[in-house]
Amino acid sequence: MNTKFPTTFLVALLAQASPLAADELFKQRIAPFLESNCTDCHDKDTQKGKVELHAIGGDFSNGDTVAMWERVLEQLEIGTMPPEKKPQPTASERQEMVTWIKDGLKAAGKGFEIESRMLLPEFGNRVSHELLFDGSINTPPFTPSRLWRMSPHIYGGKKYQERVAGGIEAQPVSYKSKSSGLRDFADQEVMDEAGFLALQLALSDIIANQIHDRELAPMTYGPNKGKPIHIPGKGSFKAISEAQGKPPRDVLERVIREEFERACGRPITEAEFPKYLAFMERNLEQGGNEAGLKTTLLGIYLSSEAVYRIELGRGPADEHGRHLLSPQEIAFALSYALTDSPPTKNPIIQKAYEAGKLTNKAEVEKVVRAMIAAGAPPIRKHFPASAFHRMIQEGEHGFAYYPRIVRFFEEFFLYPRAEGTFKDSPGPGMGGRALIGAPQGHIAAIVNDDTHVFEELLTSPRFNNSRTQLLKMVDERHAKKLKTQPKEKADAWRADMIKKSNKLTEDTFRAGMLHDLSWLITHSTNDQNDPVHRGIWIRTHLLAGNVPALPIGVDAKIPEDHDKTLRQRFEVTKVKECWKCHKHFEPLGMPFESFTDRGWVRTGMYYQKKQKRFETMLTADKIKSGLEKGELVEYPFDTSGKITGTGEAGIDGPVKDANELVTKLARSTRVRQSIIRHCFRYWMGRNEMLSDSKTLIAAEKSYLDSGGKLSELLVSLLTSDSFLYRK
Repeated sequence: MNTKFPTTFLVALLAQASPLAADELFKQRIAPFLESNCTDCHDKDTQKGKVELHAIGGDFSNGDTVAMWERVLEQLEIGTMPPEKKPQPTASERQEMVTWIKDGLKAAGKGFEIESRMLLPEFGNRVSHELLFDGSINTPPFTPSRLWRMSPHIYGGKKYQERVAGGIEAQPVSYKSKSSGLRDFADQEVMDEAGFLALQLALSDIIANQIHDRELAPMTYGPNKGKPIHIPGKGSFKAISEAQGKPPRDVLERVIREEFERACGRPITEAEFPKYLAFMERNLEQGGNEAGLKTTLLGIYLSSEAVYRIELGRGPADEHGRHLLSPQEIAFALSYALTDSPPTKNPIIQKAYEAGKLTNKAEVEKVVRAMIAAGAPPIRKHFPASAFHRMIQEGEHGFAYYPRIVRFFEEFFLYPRAEGTFKDSPGPGMGGRALIGAPQGHIAAIVNDDTHVFEELLTSPRFNNSRTQLLKMVDERHAKKLKTQPKEKADAWRADMIKKSNKLTEDTFRAGMLHDLSWLITHSTNDQNDPVHRGIWIRTHLLAGNVPALPIGVDAKIPEDHDKTLRQRFEVTKVKECWKCHKHFEPLGMPFESFTDRGWVRTGMYYQKKQKRFETMLTADKIKSGLEKGELVEYPFDTSGKITGTGEAGIDGPVKDANELVTKLARSTRVRQSIIRHCFRYWMGRNEMLSDSKTLIAAEKSYLDSGGKLSELLVSLLTSDSFLYRK
């Protein structure tokens, strides 16, 4: 499966290279690049980083040469070499060098390693950002033909066992990708032998739990204490497993048709049905009703269509050798782009498919727009106990509540992980449901408003815990309640909310999702802020940047000096060996010293002598008393930082605090493009290739021309050649 497609520039290079001997190509193209960009620092006399490049050759049969070129490739891809203060090669020149090195490494037997790592989400930013958006690439976009294993969420949507709320019964598979970031990547979600056996065992248990009624041990508490728990089996299964003798044909037919559609997401065809009926009858005859039923169901549940999303491109081919997805493939792709259910559960898609209206881009666009207009109901589970956080989560019906859209922002910002972050520091906390429910509601409101979505996500004041702002929401909600409830009931609700609001503050400093408690807590430790991981997140997610890997043998720990501030303790990273990496992320993470590690706006920093710790949430009276008694020592807290790497005037440069940081980032072209790249990865299920340039440029144009509508960005992506064509 080829995932690297060069620019027209590189195609010309390869055409030129074909008649040249390898050593002549090296002399004419590669050696001049090294001379211009590398050997000043890496010649025989200097050898910075113990790297000597003045005499390196193009012989990839030499192990030492291969190892050195691997180091060079790493630096070129992540953009750390040449150093930022040195003249830089153009994006095309850098890509030419990267391509030449990769071809040499492939010839040396490193091909699988080189290609496979570029399929991982964490390597996505190594594709040249400049080439993706500068318009120089004319290669028609496409996605390689693929089998994409069904995600755990799609399995949950199948409802193999309907009387459960979660667990292995609902989702018999798990993601194979890392637990942070974008999860559902096609090239990672494959079914190996171990995964197949695990799925078979899980499905066997699911079937066994439904072929008879079950009785579990009595409850040990509550009103039903001492009473056995009765769980009825599935009626259609019991009609076979508990039948005396051979079950009637209509019973067999019902199970085959129902379970085939459940597993494969489409009705069984009349050509397929006799084969499955004969399969079931043979199983029942040879193994008995119960074992035969189980074998038949496993055969259906483990069939290719039940396990994989099949995207081979079974439609017509074009002049570029690309194949359009077939109408059925398009139906599944669209349904799973926004929901976790097959197209048979989506009336808009199913109607278009049955009418033969999924055969070209224009027809697909009509369906996508109809789905966005139809939207989805707000999430009505795991409501926060807090009245105001509950109100925030109870949003309006709209496309923001499609499961896949909700999950994109969960995986992008990672805010649900805050619920599992244990806090051992002093200060008030927040309930887990409120911690997750509030940002979910804010994000959905911004997406449904659908204006300057990315900018609003990064700078909106709605993330403040502001009494004035929340009371405005109360009045808006009260006006809606008056239309559906008796006036006395609506007025009583409003009066109760006003009374409860007396405990709220007038927080005005926060701006956007990166100031929300959930994001701050997610990117913190159990007792302090974490400028490293906050900065890395901004560098990789908002600035399309790469972060060097931690060198082998380096113990990356900050001294535990309890009488020093976090910034003072981080002074150890300013030494040259550390700062060459830390400069890429630490200045982006330090402005969040504007907040405590629990996410509250910091109003001061006081060292408690007796307890040997810093207090950040003291009342004015306690601060005054502590200072007068000499129990507290006031420390200044520095919230300054710096943005680098955008290349944009007015964006790159120092920032005074976290507010100025996000305000500048929200204005950045590179930040907008970086978020669009993450949207592409999520909805395509893969990293970008250079050949996806046209898709990304068109997506950005749709977003800008519409005034920042996420809906238009989605329409552009879901009707793009990258989405619709396979090769």
